[in-house]
Amino acid sequence: MELLLENYYRQAEDLLNETRELRVLIDDSESIIFINLDSHRNVMMRLNLQLTMGTFSLSLFGLIGVAFGMNLESSLEEDRRAFWLVTGIMFLGSGLIWRRLLSFLGRHLQSQVPPPVPSLLKRPPPTNGKAEFKSDFKTEPLGSSGCTVTSQ
Repeated sequence: MELLLENYYRQAEDLLNETRELRVLIDDSESIIFINLDSHRNVMMRLNLQLTMGTFSLSLFGLIGVAFGMNLESSLEEDRRAFWLVTGIMFLGSGLIWRRLLSFLGRHLQSQVPPPVPSLLKRPPPTNGKAEFKSDFKTEPLGSSGCTVTSQ
C-alpha cells in the first residue's frame, strides 16, 4: 500500500511540475502577443498622428482659399491664372508644412542616445579586500512607477 501511495504521490508531483511549466509557457506566449499588439498599436497611432498633421497643414493653407471664396470683389476674379496660382501655393505650402512636421516627429520619436549606465556598475572593486555595498536605487511600492513603455 505504501508503494502504491508513493507512486501516486510521484505522479502527482510530475503532473504539478508539468502544469507549472505549461503555465510559464502560456504566460510567455501571452506577453509576446501583448508586445506584438502594442507594436501594432504604436504603428497605428503614428499613422494617425501623420494623417492629423497632414490635415492640419491642408486646413492651414486652405484659409487662403477661404479668403478668396468670400463674396468680396477684387480684380483677381477675372484673372485665369490666379486660381491656379493660389491652388499651387496652397498645396506647396501645405506639403512643406507637412514634411516639416514629419521631420519634427521623426526626430522626437526616435531616441538615438542610449540610456545611461548606473554609476554602481562603473565603480572599481575595493582594494582592501572588503566589499562595501551601497545602493543608489530607491524602493517603490508595487504599481507606483510612473514609467511608460513605447515601441516603434
